[in-house]
Amino acid sequence: MNLRPSQGPTRRSFLKNTALCAATAFAARPFAKAAGTSPGETLRYQGWAGVVLFPELADDLGLLAPLKLQWVGNTTSGPQDLQATVTNNTDFAGAFNGSIMKMIGAGAPVRAVLAYAGSDARSCMGIFVRGSSAIRTARDLIGKVIGVNTLRAQGECFVDQYLRQNGLTDDEIRQVVLVGISSVVAETALRHGTLDAAVLPTFFRDAALTHGGLRELTTDYEFYGATNMDSVILRNDMLQNAPDLAQHFVAATAQAIAWAQNTPQADVIARYVSIIRKRGRDEGVFPARHWRSTAVVTKGGVIRPRDYTQFQPWYAWRGDAHTASLAPESIYTNRFNPFATEASLEKG
Repeated sequence: MNLRPSQGPTRRSFLKNTALCAATAFAARPFAKAAGTSPGETLRYQGWAGVVLFPELADDLGLLAPLKLQWVGNTTSGPQDLQATVTNNTDFAGAFNGSIMKMIGAGAPVRAVLAYAGSDARSCMGIFVRGSSAIRTARDLIGKVIGVNTLRAQGECFVDQYLRQNGLTDDEIRQVVLVGISSVVAETALRHGTLDAAVLPTFFRDAALTHGGLRELTTDYEFYGATNMDSVILRNDMLQNAPDLAQHFVAATAQAIAWAQNTPQADVIARYVSIIRKRGRDEGVFPARHWRSTAVVTKGGVIRPRDYTQFQPWYAWRGDAHTASLAPESIYTNRFNPFATEASLEKG
């Protein structure tokens, strides 16, 4: 298995083309007008196996009614989830804030409306190597293969920014090979030597630490501090043509986030496991069992400018001045979030 593809311009051009393809798909297929302005609607969405999304939690808590959710399948990545909503195959999506910026910069008519994930002391992603590995610093990663869940998204941004902060030159960073690999199998691939290092998110990180035999170089929490990193987006046609629907969806989801932020961990886990078992998708409950916190650091998922601007230097470094210069107000809105009038509280 060849894990060392050519780097440099290949990675950069692919990132550009992905966003352009999404914008082209939108232009070729105009959005359907939202069906109404009352919350008595059904919203299509993609899920994640073994994971409870905050809209799903809102539904189970009785906050979403009479709005209904229609699960259309599971997504494979945040960028894929975004494209499904941009092309009107789903009605909302969640993804890394950098990917959202890239889509909007390429012309996708969407807005972020809620922060839904991030990094804190209890829930974060880490860069792991084998315990016996000679890799101990960022510089030791030159020429090595690192597995990330999704290329051109959060893991890649984190690795690149970590390498730059530790003094690697552009040429040296291009020698660090990133490959896409599911988080489900990344730990095993690392242990078997297929990878030199792996970025393991949240519950996969916790499981790896429990299993032992691996060493963590750093975490995104150590790098960024407690911060929001992912958001939920809605299409502009819903925001404009069905503002009551958008208001109800965002408010209910924000209240679900606040519930999870303020409820004991064991009670949240029990609720998540119950939801997963009731929905009957033939999936495990491993992620839910390892839930530690929302990692949303603002009350009810209120979005802050820094949730986006902290990633803009990465785009500037990659030569994408347009995305790097987007004004935060062109990317997100808090107008539908009932917690936006309160102070943004740091939460675990």
